Amino acid sequence: MSQGICCCHRPLPTTEQDCSSARREREEAAHLAGLPPVYAVALAKKTARHISIHNLRGRRSCHGYAYSLAGWLLLSRHTVGALENGTLSCNLSSAYQDYFWKGCMPGAEGNLCKVCIGQQEMERGKDSSRCAANHDERYYGNMGALRCLLGDPSGRSFGDVAFLEHHNLLQNIDYLERSGWATGGAPNDLELLCPDGSRAAVADWKTCTLGPVPPNIVVTRPAAAAKVYKFLMKSQEASRSSPFQLFQSQKYGDRDLLFKDSTQHLLPTSHLGYEAILGISFWQLAESIFNCTPVGILDFCKQDPCAYSAPH
Repeated sequence: MSQGICCCHRPLPTTEQDCSSARREREEAAHLAGLPPVYAVALAKKTARHISIHNLRGRRSCHGYAYSLAGWLLLSRHTVGALENGTLSCNLSSAYQDYFWKGCMPGAEGNLCKVCIGQQEMERGKDSSRCAANHDERYYGNMGALRCLLGDPSGRSFGDVAFLEHHNLLQNIDYLERSGWATGGAPNDLELLCPDGSRAAVADWKTCTLGPVPPNIVVTRPAAAAKVYKFLMKSQEASRSSPFQLFQSQKYGDRDLLFKDSTQHLLPTSHLGYEAILGISFWQLAESIFNCTPVGILDFCKQDPCAYSAPH
């Protein structure tokens, strides 16, 4: 199960931190290190023996969604080389368009939407939403990437490889087989693609992984941090003994509304900075990619909040 992290940052003091503050930061970092790890993995059918992590160029790919950690960011190290050699476009999304033949990466465009199937009209009584970055696309998220690998019930619209997080993987495989979505989709029919080019059993994600997925973080402006922290902690406590459920969106007729429904609880991070929470290696990878990959939300975050005034 994935773990949520409530990260309410406060500006660090300009003077040197005292010993108690430094000790508290080490204790909090150790606390985060004790969380159940989540790994990004690449999954393929056992019968497709010719596929390895080193020959995915030109194949059909399945990704949870655009900008996801497992299916977009960490994947770059093992496919387009995280743009390290400068031979590919600095725009990671464009690099994937050129790297894969076609696929389903909800929220993307072009050939990375051609394998997507949207939502059946008879299920929700509305038009199909192919490649939407939400659950209207049946190939969205970890479960969706797995569906994409196995193919739709008709046996069409499938990928050669799926990139997703490992948590709940065995349960999701079992669910899709029991629900009639796809036959021949038992754990023994699938294998992980390892960074060294070998393969491993589905359960061996600790030794055959694309990298660890850092915990999710809630961020806010420093001026609002105390209020947001207090609200989330109270809401989390209330959801344990009242009809209100902070993490269970099904009660409100949808999925993953505010947090993933698989979230168990939030943890305070107090003085920890981004690098301590995300890890140096992940932080450097993300920084190098987002420095040259256009993302609308990052442009918005860089805007000067003082340039906008609230309506009178």
